[in-house]
Amino acid sequence: MILAEIARQEFTLKQLTQNLYVFAGPTNVGVAAQKNSLGITEIYFIDSGEDAAFAQKLYDACQKYFGKTIVKAVICTHAHADHIGGNAWLKEKTGCQIWATQEEKSCAEAPQTQVQLCYGAFPLPELDVPYFHAQKCFVDQVVEDGQKIKCGSLEFEFVPLPGHSFDMVGVLACGGDGKKVFYAGDGIFGRSMLKRFWTPFVVDVKSFKESLARIAKIESDYFVPSHGDIYDEVDELVELNLISTISNEKLIEEILVQPKTHEELLKAFADKSDMTLRLSQHMLVGSSLRSYLTYLYKEGRVRWFFEDNKMLWQATPAK
Repeated sequence: MILAEIARQEFTLKQLTQNLYVFAGPTNVGVAAQKNSLGITEIYFIDSGEDAAFAQKLYDACQKYFGKTIVKAVICTHAHADHIGGNAWLKEKTGCQIWATQEEKSCAEAPQTQVQLCYGAFPLPELDVPYFHAQKCFVDQVVEDGQKIKCGSLEFEFVPLPGHSFDMVGVLACGGDGKKVFYAGDGIFGRSMLKRFWTPFVVDVKSFKESLARIAKIESDYFVPSHGDIYDEVDELVELNLISTISNEKLIEEILVQPKTHEELLKAFADKSDMTLRLSQHMLVGSSLRSYLTYLYKEGRVRWFFEDNKMLWQATPAK
């Protein structure tokens, strides 16, 4: 069930357990906080939001709430710009460390690769904007899938959640009271997010579905998707995300009864999904459709061929 519906435009800091919080915004940011022996609050952020302005709101809110603070680290779930956009500002302001997995480290340190990946080439200048291209920030510590790091009364476990991004992790945080919060990154999307965007960005459909199954097995008191509301159980949300993914697969197969180019598929998919494509959606949905096509091709459910110098895709007959 939904524990709390977040008014993201209010940028509120909400306490979940003794040591664990969420700063609600367009991208939810996890906050783990504990007092040291000097009475100063040590803070670990899970992601940093979309840009420097958001990071400053986050920092100021923590200063107001906790008093004197030391920001120890930003733990990156993955290196998309709306999750690491505040890294550089926070590191310069506080001297904190940046933690990330190896592949996400590479992307955070070469952020232009993200928009190049989505666009499939050197991007148009209209796409080379902070929403897609975060400020470069070097990573101090590489974390591993399954690794646990204990910091005083806090413990962080890194759960592999590839699919939306290649090497994304969820962060299972535990505070001094023994209660846990799973900061899921974009491994799962809240209902409000899926209502707005039924086709979230994905780079590996098979891995995304496997990550959903992994999330369903997580034992936690609270679940925090990066985009959406807070939940105290996640089974129904996992099912909804899986329904979204499978329905997209089925729609692609339905459209490809007759051969189509990728561009023709994108138009038909958008029309049937009641989308109005602008440049950013054209890039993101178009990139996701290519990922779906790769997945369906590996499953033997679509084929590709060339005709008149056009690459065409067609659904294969059901066995």
